[in-house]
Amino acid sequence: MYRINHGDAIRLESIVRRLFKCDRAGVSGLADADNFESRPMDAAIMVVSYIHAHGLQSSEKQYDEFLCKYDNIFTYPDENDTDNEVENYIEELTTIVEEYIE
Repeated sequence: MYRINHGDAIRLESIVRRLFKCDRAGVSGLADADNFESRPMDAAIMVVSYIHAHGLQSSEKQYDEFLCKYDNIFTYPDENDTDNEVENYIEELTTIVEEYIE
């Protein structure tokens, strides 16, 4: 199983916490760097779920490509330049969240 470094997991936690307006380990303990370290896609799933639940998506498939791309990267780390892709993932997720933060 691919694990991102804890510093990157903390960045993911911060992104999710900003969107959900919650404290550390919010959203029933899922908004936590310890979770994202071993399950980095949870951050994207939480973000897209939030956007969908609030009816903020411009289309039903708006984030399909993003989710599919990074799910593939994290599922098959040996076939991808995963270490470099983590930074791209965090940047893209940040951009998505910034569209919805007041």
